[in-house]
Amino acid sequence: MAIQFIIEDGTGKTDATAYADLDGADQYLENSDRKTAWRVFSSKERQTALIQGADYIDQTFRNRYKGQRFSSEQRLEWPRIEVRDELGNLTEPDPGLAGSIPEEIGNASIEYAFEAASSPLAPTPVLDDTGREVVQARDKVDVLETSRTYRDVSTPKFRKYPRAELVLRRWLKRGTAGLTLRAG
Repeated sequence: MAIQFIIEDGTGKTDATAYADLDGADQYLENSDRKTAWRVFSSKERQTALIQGADYIDQTFRNRYKGQRFSSEQRLEWPRIEVRDELGNLTEPDPGLAGSIPEEIGNASIEYAFEAASSPLAPTPVLDDTGREVVQARDKVDVLETSRTYRDVSTPKFRKYPRAELVLRRWLKRGTAGLTLRAG
């Protein structure tokens, strides 16, 4: 079965899977001099990464986005209504009209897609019999040597992607966990 690569156009599609199209992602990454690293992946791999970027952004920031979802049936978290800027002014265009997805949302999903193309954004942890996360394992057969290094509980489970989070910050509520937001 082929992947379903459907771009959210700002109308609250029930089947949208991405915030950015392939041409837009190619141009965005070319503008930041990363097109060569992005273009080593096939079109299908890049589309898959864009879907993963949209999914990751929504799963990670869903409760921190400003405003409310435009429709309860839409698949992705944007478009949104009642989105206010730092001064309390409504910032979105007419709800439901094409193009009502902020450019930064698409760009942040591209940033995550760029990372997702080469490694999982949220890798499945490897747990041992004790239920602890193994970050390094070493086994030696002759003279039976086994070594395990575990993730320190004070170490964050997921990698941070500051470049993407900085692109997003305008659309996140103040005072939420994670990114520190400052008035500009």
